[in-house]
Amino acid sequence: MKILVKLSGKVIETPELRRNFSLQVEELVKRGDKIILVHGAGRQLSEYCRQQDIPVVHQSGRRVTDGATLEAAVKVFSKVNREITAALLSDGVNALGFSGFDGNLTQSRKRPPIPVLAGEEKIDFGHVAEIEKVDPFLVEVLWKAGITPVVSSLCSDPQGHLLNINADTLAAELATALSVNALMSVSDVEGVLMDREDPDSLLAVLNLEQAKRYLEDGVFSDGMIPKIENAIRAVEGGIPGYHLVSGLSEGSLLKALDGRAGTVLRGTIGN
Repeated sequence: MKILVKLSGKVIETPELRRNFSLQVEELVKRGDKIILVHGAGRQLSEYCRQQDIPVVHQSGRRVTDGATLEAAVKVFSKVNREITAALLSDGVNALGFSGFDGNLTQSRKRPPIPVLAGEEKIDFGHVAEIEKVDPFLVEVLWKAGITPVVSSLCSDPQGHLLNINADTLAAELATALSVNALMSVSDVEGVLMDREDPDSLLAVLNLEQAKRYLEDGVFSDGMIPKIENAIRAVEGGIPGYHLVSGLSEGSLLKALDGRAGTVLRGTIGN
Protein backbone atom coordinates (compact mmCIF):
# COMPACT_ATOMS: atom_id res chain seq x y z
CA MET A 1 0.00 0.00 0.00
CA LYS A 2 1.29 3.45 -0.93
CA ILE A 3 0.44 6.20 1.54
CA LEU A 4 1.20 9.91 1.39
CA VAL A 5 1.02 11.68 4.74
CA LYS A 6 0.83 15.47 4.85
CA LEU A 7 1.88 16.83 8.24
CA SER A 8 0.80 20.20 9.59
CA GLY A 9 3.40 22.14 11.52
CA LYS A 10 1.05 22.06 14.50
CA VAL A 11 1.48 18.30 15.01
CA ILE A 12 5.29 18.21 14.86
CA GLU A 13 6.11 21.10 17.18
CA THR A 14 7.52 19.05 20.05
CA PRO A 15 9.75 15.97 20.35
CA GLU A 16 6.81 14.12 21.94
CA LEU A 17 4.49 14.82 19.01
CA ARG A 18 7.17 13.87 16.50
CA ARG A 19 7.82 10.63 18.41
CA ASN A 20 4.11 9.76 18.45
CA PHE A 21 4.06 10.17 14.69
CA SER A 22 7.37 8.44 13.89
CA LEU A 23 6.38 5.33 15.85
CA GLN A 24 3.25 5.01 13.71
CA VAL A 25 5.28 5.41 10.53
CA GLU A 26 7.64 2.73 11.80
CA GLU A 27 4.70 0.33 12.19
CA LEU A 28 3.44 1.08 8.68
CA VAL A 29 6.89 0.55 7.16
CA LYS A 30 7.31 -2.71 9.05
CA ARG A 31 4.11 -4.07 7.58
CA GLY A 32 5.38 -3.28 4.08
CA ASP A 33 3.66 0.00 3.26
CA LYS A 34 5.49 2.62 1.19
CA ILE A 35 5.26 5.99 2.90
CA ILE A 36 6.07 9.51 1.71
CA LEU A 37 5.77 12.48 4.05
CA VAL A 38 5.05 16.05 3.00
CA HIS A 39 5.19 18.73 5.64
CA GLY A 40 4.35 22.33 6.15
CA ALA A 41 5.48 24.44 9.08
CA GLY A 42 2.92 27.20 9.07
CA ARG A 43 2.80 27.75 12.79
CA GLN A 44 6.59 27.73 13.13
CA LEU A 45 6.96 30.10 10.16
CA SER A 46 4.40 32.56 11.54
CA GLU A 47 6.10 32.55 14.95
CA TYR A 48 9.52 33.12 13.40
CA CYS A 49 8.17 35.98 11.27
CA ARG A 50 6.65 37.68 14.30
CA GLN A 51 9.96 37.39 16.14
CA GLN A 52 11.67 39.06 13.17
CA ASP A 53 8.95 41.73 12.74
CA ILE A 54 7.96 40.28 9.35
CA PRO A 55 4.23 40.80 8.63
CA VAL A 56 2.15 37.60 8.59
CA VAL A 57 -0.55 37.94 5.93
CA HIS A 58 -3.17 35.36 4.93
CA GLN A 59 -5.99 35.45 2.39
CA SER A 60 -8.69 32.77 2.70
CA GLY A 61 -6.36 30.44 4.56
CA ARG A 62 -3.43 30.95 2.17
CA ARG A 63 -0.19 32.70 3.10
CA VAL A 64 0.99 35.73 1.15
CA THR A 65 4.75 35.23 0.68
CA ASP A 66 6.85 38.35 0.17
CA GLY A 67 10.64 38.27 -0.10
CA ALA A 68 11.29 38.39 3.64
CA THR A 69 8.71 35.68 4.30
CA LEU A 70 10.27 33.46 1.64
CA GLU A 71 13.71 33.77 3.25
CA ALA A 72 12.15 32.90 6.60
CA ALA A 73 10.36 29.89 5.07
CA VAL A 74 13.61 28.49 3.68
CA LYS A 75 15.17 28.63 7.16
CA VAL A 76 12.17 27.30 9.06
CA PHE A 77 11.22 24.53 6.64
CA SER A 78 14.81 23.27 6.55
CA LYS A 79 14.90 23.03 10.34
CA VAL A 80 11.56 21.25 10.55
CA ASN A 81 12.58 18.84 7.78
CA ARG A 82 15.72 17.94 9.75
CA GLU A 83 13.68 17.41 12.94
CA ILE A 84 11.18 15.08 11.29
CA THR A 85 13.88 13.09 9.51
CA ALA A 86 15.90 12.75 12.72
CA ALA A 87 12.83 11.55 14.64
CA LEU A 88 12.12 8.88 12.03
CA LEU A 89 15.73 7.71 11.97
CA SER A 90 15.77 7.44 15.76
CA ASP A 91 12.82 5.04 15.57
CA GLY A 92 14.37 2.84 12.91
CA VAL A 93 12.78 4.35 9.80
CA ASN A 94 15.37 4.88 7.06
CA ALA A 95 14.35 8.41 6.06
CA LEU A 96 15.76 11.06 3.71
CA GLY A 97 14.68 14.70 3.82
CA PHE A 98 14.66 17.12 0.88
CA SER A 99 12.66 19.91 -0.76
CA GLY A 100 9.82 19.64 -3.25
CA PHE A 101 12.05 20.59 -6.19
CA ASP A 102 15.02 18.29 -5.49
CA GLY A 103 15.67 15.63 -8.10
CA ASN A 104 13.20 17.45 -10.40
CA LEU A 105 10.40 16.06 -8.25
CA THR A 106 8.32 19.08 -9.25
CA GLN A 107 8.59 21.74 -11.92
CA SER A 108 6.84 24.97 -11.04
CA ARG A 109 6.24 28.58 -11.96
CA LYS A 110 5.29 31.60 -9.88
CA ARG A 111 1.55 31.70 -9.44
CA PRO A 112 -0.08 34.68 -11.19
CA PRO A 113 -2.60 36.80 -9.24
CA ILE A 114 -5.83 34.84 -8.74
CA PRO A 115 -9.26 35.48 -7.18
CA VAL A 116 -9.78 33.34 -4.08
CA LEU A 117 -13.56 33.53 -4.47
CA ALA A 118 -15.69 33.95 -7.58
CA GLY A 119 -16.11 37.58 -8.51
CA GLU A 120 -13.47 38.83 -6.09
CA GLU A 121 -10.49 40.97 -6.98
CA LYS A 122 -7.39 39.00 -7.93
CA ILE A 123 -4.75 38.62 -5.21
CA ASP A 124 -1.00 38.38 -5.74
CA PHE A 125 0.25 35.78 -3.26
CA GLY A 126 3.88 36.69 -3.95
CA HIS A 127 6.61 34.05 -4.16
CA VAL A 128 4.20 31.11 -4.32
CA ALA A 129 4.51 28.13 -6.64
CA GLU A 130 2.05 26.69 -9.08
CA ILE A 131 3.10 23.16 -10.00
CA GLU A 132 3.20 22.41 -13.71
CA LYS A 133 4.70 18.91 -13.66
CA VAL A 134 5.55 16.14 -11.19
CA ASP A 135 8.20 13.50 -11.89
CA PRO A 136 7.86 10.73 -9.26
CA PHE A 137 11.10 8.98 -10.33
CA LEU A 138 13.08 10.07 -7.25
CA VAL A 139 10.43 8.85 -4.83
CA GLU A 140 10.10 5.52 -6.62
CA VAL A 141 13.88 5.00 -6.50
CA LEU A 142 13.91 5.76 -2.76
CA TRP A 143 11.00 3.43 -2.08
CA LYS A 144 12.77 0.65 -3.98
CA ALA A 145 15.80 1.21 -1.74
CA GLY A 146 13.66 1.04 1.40
CA ILE A 147 13.93 4.76 2.15
CA THR A 148 11.06 6.96 3.34
CA PRO A 149 11.07 10.44 1.70
CA VAL A 150 10.38 13.52 3.82
CA VAL A 151 9.50 16.45 1.55
CA SER A 152 9.32 20.11 2.59
CA SER A 153 6.95 22.52 0.85
CA LEU A 154 9.47 24.50 -1.21
CA CYS A 155 9.55 24.57 -5.01
CA SER A 156 11.54 26.45 -7.65
CA ASP A 157 10.92 27.99 -11.07
CA PRO A 158 12.89 27.38 -14.30
CA GLN A 159 15.13 30.36 -13.49
CA GLY A 160 16.17 28.85 -10.16
CA HIS A 161 14.09 31.12 -7.92
CA LEU A 162 12.79 29.46 -4.76
CA LEU A 163 9.04 29.49 -4.17
CA ASN A 164 6.79 28.69 -1.24
CA ILE A 165 3.83 26.36 -1.76
CA ASN A 166 0.88 25.31 0.34
CA ALA A 167 1.79 21.87 1.70
CA ASP A 168 -1.72 20.54 1.03
CA THR A 169 -1.34 21.53 -2.63
CA LEU A 170 2.05 19.83 -2.91
CA ALA A 171 0.71 16.72 -1.19
CA ALA A 172 -2.28 16.45 -3.53
CA GLU A 173 -0.11 16.84 -6.64
CA LEU A 174 2.43 14.24 -5.45
CA ALA A 175 -0.28 11.81 -4.34
CA THR A 176 -1.92 11.92 -7.77
CA ALA A 177 1.38 11.45 -9.62
CA LEU A 178 2.34 8.53 -7.38
CA SER A 179 -1.13 6.93 -7.55
CA VAL A 180 -1.16 6.42 -3.79
CA ASN A 181 -3.82 4.33 -2.10
CA ALA A 182 -4.45 6.91 0.61
CA LEU A 183 -3.64 10.56 1.24
CA MET A 184 -3.60 11.49 4.92
CA SER A 185 -3.82 15.14 6.00
CA VAL A 186 -2.70 15.21 9.64
CA SER A 187 -3.34 18.45 11.54
CA ASP A 188 -4.78 19.62 14.86
CA VAL A 189 -8.43 19.09 13.82
CA GLU A 190 -10.31 15.82 14.27
CA GLY A 191 -11.77 15.93 10.77
CA VAL A 192 -14.71 17.72 9.16
CA LEU A 193 -17.04 19.13 11.81
CA MET A 194 -20.41 20.52 10.75
CA ASP A 195 -20.29 22.59 13.95
CA ARG A 196 -16.76 23.55 15.02
CA GLU A 197 -17.92 23.81 18.63
CA ASP A 198 -19.46 20.32 18.69
CA PRO A 199 -17.08 17.33 18.39
CA ASP A 200 -20.09 15.05 17.94
CA SER A 201 -20.80 16.74 14.58
CA LEU A 202 -17.79 14.96 13.02
CA LEU A 203 -18.50 13.45 9.59
CA ALA A 204 -16.85 10.03 9.26
CA VAL A 205 -17.35 9.97 5.47
CA LEU A 206 -17.77 12.79 2.98
CA ASN A 207 -18.35 12.48 -0.77
CA LEU A 208 -17.37 14.86 -3.54
CA GLU A 209 -20.84 16.29 -4.03
CA GLN A 210 -21.17 17.10 -0.34
CA ALA A 211 -17.67 18.59 -0.12
CA LYS A 212 -18.29 20.90 -3.07
CA ARG A 213 -21.66 22.01 -1.71
CA TYR A 214 -20.29 22.70 1.78
CA LEU A 215 -17.41 24.66 0.23
CA GLU A 216 -19.85 26.82 -1.75
CA ASP A 217 -22.07 27.30 1.30
CA GLY A 218 -19.19 28.61 3.42
CA VAL A 219 -19.18 25.70 5.89
CA PHE A 220 -15.37 25.65 5.78
CA SER A 221 -13.17 28.55 6.84
CA ASP A 222 -9.52 29.60 7.16
CA GLY A 223 -7.00 26.79 6.62
CA MET A 224 -9.73 24.20 6.05
CA ILE A 225 -10.60 25.82 2.69
CA PRO A 226 -7.38 24.86 0.84
CA LYS A 227 -7.47 21.44 2.53
CA ILE A 228 -10.92 20.68 1.12
CA GLU A 229 -10.07 22.18 -2.28
CA ASN A 230 -7.01 19.95 -2.54
CA ALA A 231 -8.92 16.96 -1.19
CA ILE A 232 -11.45 17.39 -4.00
CA ARG A 233 -8.65 17.73 -6.56
CA ALA A 234 -6.92 14.59 -5.28
CA VAL A 235 -10.05 12.43 -5.28
CA GLU A 236 -11.05 13.69 -8.74
CA GLY A 237 -7.48 12.81 -9.80
CA GLY A 238 -8.03 9.17 -8.83
CA ILE A 239 -7.00 8.95 -5.15
CA PRO A 240 -9.35 6.42 -3.47
CA GLY A 241 -9.51 8.29 -0.17
CA TYR A 242 -8.40 11.60 1.34
CA HIS A 243 -8.26 11.34 5.13
CA LEU A 244 -8.45 14.32 7.49
CA VAL A 245 -7.33 13.40 11.00
CA SER A 246 -5.84 14.94 14.13
CA GLY A 247 -2.22 14.15 14.87
CA LEU A 248 -2.53 15.21 18.50
CA SER A 249 -4.07 11.91 19.61
CA GLU A 250 -1.92 8.84 20.11
CA GLY A 251 -2.24 6.31 17.29
CA SER A 252 -4.67 8.48 15.30
CA LEU A 253 -2.95 7.90 11.97
CA LEU A 254 -3.29 4.12 12.26
CA LYS A 255 -6.87 4.46 13.48
CA ALA A 256 -7.78 6.68 10.53
CA LEU A 257 -6.49 4.11 8.06
CA ASP A 258 -8.79 1.57 9.74
CA GLY A 259 -11.75 3.96 9.60
CA ARG A 260 -11.78 4.58 13.35
CA ALA A 261 -10.80 8.25 13.38
CA GLY A 262 -11.14 11.41 11.32
CA THR A 263 -13.03 12.05 8.10
CA VAL A 264 -12.41 10.37 4.76
CA LEU A 265 -13.41 12.06 1.50
CA ARG A 266 -14.31 9.66 -1.30
CA GLY A 267 -15.82 9.92 -4.75
CA THR A 268 -19.11 8.52 -3.46
CA ILE A 269 -20.28 7.29 -0.07
CA GLY A 270 -20.28 3.72 -1.29
CA ASN A 271 -16.73 3.36 -2.67
